[in-house]
Amino acid sequence: MNKDISKEGDISKVSRRGKFHTDKLPEKEIRHHCISVRLNEEELILLDRKRGQYKKGEWLRMASLNKLPPVLPEIKREAWIKLGSLSQDLNQLLSHLDSKSPDSELTRTELFALRRQIKTLRDHLIPTTFLESDR
Repeated sequence: MNKDISKEGDISKVSRRGKFHTDKLPEKEIRHHCISVRLNEEELILLDRKRGQYKKGEWLRMASLNKLPPVLPEIKREAWIKLGSLSQDLNQLLSHLDSKSPDSELTRTELFALRRQIKTLRDHLIPTTFLESDR
């Protein structure tokens, strides 16, 4: 098998025509056959939306071989805003803690605030619906 193919088996990243100054592929791995397909406008729009960064032919080949890369869902806008706010709150708390003298201990209020911020962040990073689906 070609040494350029990653362990995940992403066949789209490797040109099967070969490169100069590299070993030739075994005859059975060389792609000789070309298949043409006609699409209407709606089908082409759907294909372009699904293929993402891949060339049309590469995506169709991967789809036909059941080797499509996993699709990561887009982050929800509300979640993005909430996590940004939580991150800002944590940064303010850390900035406060960093400004303390090195030998001073954390107060109960600071510990409470830190625990609360970490719990809130964890609650938003790991939704309960995710945890319930594993049970």
